[in-house]
Amino acid sequence: MSTFPGDASVDFVKQAPTDRLPTLVRTRSGYRVFDPALIAGTHYQIDDTGTLVWTRLPAGSTALAVLAVGAVSGLLLGDGWLLTLLWFAVGVVVGTGLAGLALTLVHTIDSPERRYRNRTCGAPFSQDVTDRGSRAWELCVQAERLAATRSWVAGRVDRERQLPELLWAGVLGSGWAAEEIGRMVNPSTGPDLRAPA
Repeated sequence: MSTFPGDASVDFVKQAPTDRLPTLVRTRSGYRVFDPALIAGTHYQIDDTGTLVWTRLPAGSTALAVLAVGAVSGLLLGDGWLLTLLWFAVGVVVGTGLAGLALTLVHTIDSPERRYRNRTCGAPFSQDVTDRGSRAWELCVQAERLAATRSWVAGRVDRERQLPELLWAGVLGSGWAAEEIGRMVNPSTGPDLRAPA
């Protein structure tokens, strides 16, 4: 496992470490690394649990639509406060089912996983890294810490945003990618990107 010697750097951000390397997810047993090609050019992003989320829908709009269905059904079908409340609950349940069905249809029709597998002849689009003593684990730790620095977030380091591709290649065994990540983490000049030991 990699250590980052030196004093505490003012460059290191103390938030959630994977905030936000979009293709690196922390799991209970380690890390899950996704191929950046999976979401490149799509309207999907990978959330903190490793689930693909469709970003064309504004946050909260599904919940508001479900509540609206419940309110409309309660107002139109309810007669008295008890029946209005009952129809509201039924409307919320039906609205939730319809929203789930609609999102499932969108994901079925516009599936990044299916497109990726077709493009790569069935190659896996993610790798789980669970061996704490492995080179892949060390690369995940380095990438996670680098992505949590203000220098990386601001684009002073890795201006071309190659870290996700380098991490994917490094986890698959590319020595060149591992060296590039090492150079980004421990630059000979520039900002100090070392985290506290």
